[in-house]
Amino acid sequence: MPNLDRALVAPASVFASPDHVVRHPRLTLDCKREILWRWAWDEYLLDLALADGMPEGEPPRLPEVKAALRLLNIEWSPDPAAPAMPIPQFEQHDPYLAA
Repeated sequence: MPNLDRALVAPASVFASPDHVVRHPRLTLDCKREILWRWAWDEYLLDLALADGMPEGEPPRLPEVKAALRLLNIEWSPDPAAPAMPIPQFEQHDPYLAA
């Protein structure tokens, strides 16, 4: 079984290709979708960085990831209002409620 915690953070570091995610026999459909969705977001951010002049590295794989998602009946497009990084949530403690 692949390292799912790592796959959800950096899918390309766990799977050789998006197709490997789709064809993995032990992953649930929901798990495959989530991994590919996160991979698509990573590739989208890479595309944005390349458009802003970041030096090129490996070719973007967004079309490959989108094709894999289509095999799982999902169309992916970025939410323009979504943050580039997850926003940490902090618990707020009301000092007046402390007993």
